[in-house]
Amino acid sequence: MPLAEANFFGIVVAIQQKAGGNLSEALGNLSRVLRERKKMKAKIQAMSMEAKASATIIGSLPIAVGLLVYLTSPDYISLLWTTDLGRIMIAACAMWMSIGVFVMKQMINFDF
Repeated sequence: MPLAEANFFGIVVAIQQKAGGNLSEALGNLSRVLRERKKMKAKIQAMSMEAKASATIIGSLPIAVGLLVYLTSPDYISLLWTTDLGRIMIAACAMWMSIGVFVMKQMINFDF
């Protein structure tokens, strides 16, 4: 079975078979270790969900602010897509935002 818990169980039984000793104590220790691993996995997942929510807010904030500025005063922000310098600035900002989102995604993803 390609499961870490099943592998642990097999190792514990094999060691107990060769070394002898109290099997119930070894299985109790194994169950405690597996419960602690499960708690740690849940804790890591909860912390990463908090970071993902923060990253989503940070990533969508420039778009939301741009939309609100466009809705309140369209002449003020229209320079960004009517002039060459504005288009270059939008492209540069989109590139940097993409890089930032990629970096945040790499920082948030945990292998456990």
